[in-house]
Amino acid sequence: MSKAIVTAGQARSLIASFAIDTPWDGIIADIQTFIELKPSQRGQFFADFVRNGCRLVIGEIKSIPTKPFNLAEFLGEGWTVWKGPVDGDGLSGEEDIDFRSLAVTQIEINKFLFETCLRDDERSITGEEKLRRLKENPNFIRFGGNVFLGLWGDYQANKENSALEWFYRERKITYLDFPGLVLRNPHGNRRVLYLSWLDDGEWYWDCHWLDGSCFADGFSAGCASQ
Repeated sequence: MSKAIVTAGQARSLIASFAIDTPWDGIIADIQTFIELKPSQRGQFFADFVRNGCRLVIGEIKSIPTKPFNLAEFLGEGWTVWKGPVDGDGLSGEEDIDFRSLAVTQIEINKFLFETCLRDDERSITGEEKLRRLKENPNFIRFGGNVFLGLWGDYQANKENSALEWFYRERKITYLDFPGLVLRNPHGNRRVLYLSWLDDGEWYWDCHWLDGSCFADGFSAGCASQ
C-alpha cells in the first residue's frame, strides 16, 4: 500500500491503540528520560515511528563517528572560537562552546534532535536569539564542530546512504546548524557552522551569521542530555 498523509481519524485510532492495546504490565523500560524531553522533541520521535509504518527499526541503526574539529585547518587563518560575552570583541574570556558535544564520540541518527526555538506567534528570530533560547534548555546538548565534521565526512563517503540524505528523505530537513561551537570570523562577526541541501541535490557547508534571521526550516542540531 502506498504512503499517504495521516488523517485525523487514523491518528485517533493510533492513540487509542497505544493506550488500550499495549500490554503495559509486561513492559520493563526506562522511559523517564523520554518523558522529560520537550514536547516537540517527543513528537519528533513519535513522527519517525509513524513514518516508518509504526514498525521498529530491526538491525543495526546507523551511527556517525564524530571527528575532532581543527578550526585553522578547516576554515583557515583569522578564524577563532568566540571568547567572552556576546557584546564583547570575542578575543578574551570563556570560549563559547557546549563542551558536552566534545564528549560525543559517536551518535546514532535516531538520537538527533532538531530545534528552531520559534514560538507559535513567530515566523523568524535572529540566530543570537535562537542561541540564547537553546542555552536556556539544559537538557539539549548543542552539537558543535565535531558532529558537524562527522556528518560532513559521512556525506562525502556515502552520499545517498549518508545520514544527511536520510534526514532529507525522511524528515525533509534541508538546513542544520551547529550552535555548540560559536566562531569569530576575521571581521569579528559571530558565526556558526551549518550544512545545507540545495536545489541541485547536493549538501554544502558554510557559516551562518548569528545576527541573521532563522526561519521554520532552519534547524539547530543536538541531542538529549542523559
